[in-house]
Amino acid sequence: MWPLRVMSFNIRGSFRDFGKVNAWENRAVPNVETIERHTPTLIGFQELQSGNLETYNKRLPGYGYVLGPRAGNKAPHEFNAIFFDKGQLELLDSGGFWLSETPEQHSASWRTRSIRCANWAVFRHLNAGFSFLHLNTHLDHLSRTARVKGSRLILWRMADIQEDEGTELPVILTGDFNCAPASTPYRNLVKAQFVDTYLAASNEGFQGAHTFHAFEGPWHLVMRCGMRPRRIDWILLKDHQGRIRIRSHLIIRDYDEQSGIYPSDHYPVLAEITLIG
Repeated sequence: MWPLRVMSFNIRGSFRDFGKVNAWENRAVPNVETIERHTPTLIGFQELQSGNLETYNKRLPGYGYVLGPRAGNKAPHEFNAIFFDKGQLELLDSGGFWLSETPEQHSASWRTRSIRCANWAVFRHLNAGFSFLHLNTHLDHLSRTARVKGSRLILWRMADIQEDEGTELPVILTGDFNCAPASTPYRNLVKAQFVDTYLAASNEGFQGAHTFHAFEGPWHLVMRCGMRPRRIDWILLKDHQGRIRIRSHLIIRDYDEQSGIYPSDHYPVLAEITLIG
């Protein structure tokens, strides 16, 4: 059996927040230190921009990456990049598509404010000889219709990828889904036999289950808006072969109280799984 640590992390793009305390130049070091501390084998980033990539290329040389399609309406674009530990995983194939009615074009549909996309890669674990598909995405933050239709498109395209690969690979799905587990997109994925690693690792209920905090801490939505905790960043698994075991799931709440700096406006989430060779 071989361990695989999977992270999903909306890092907030490097071109945002200029002149503010949470600008990337202030967050870059604690952001990278969070990643280094938890040593993920596989990372699904959301909102990665060129400044973030420059930092990661310098500080995380052991990772290869697949940027995938450009998201956003105009430059500077952002990417749902997939990073992987080159010492453990071999990249076999990759691709991407836009979450729209014309998924092969840089395009938006369903009243989204920003052009959204999905990025995918097929990997082989070098020790286990185990191959799997990783898909990483970021659903729209305003349009419920876009989130629902985007989740359906992801399932359709995932089936196409499996058909092209000639086998039904296990799937790891990461992303910022901009909706709660009770939502229709979540139910669509669960009906398609995806397992929520948060729940499968015996985490229960909503207490403390924020992943978005807007640089204000875990309870800002409750205190300011009266909302229940929102777990909008997920790591889901689908494995018909029964070769993946879920060991743990963690919402990583890293924060430097002295500096007042968060690594991002989202908490990264980390699932530790085991591959059965």
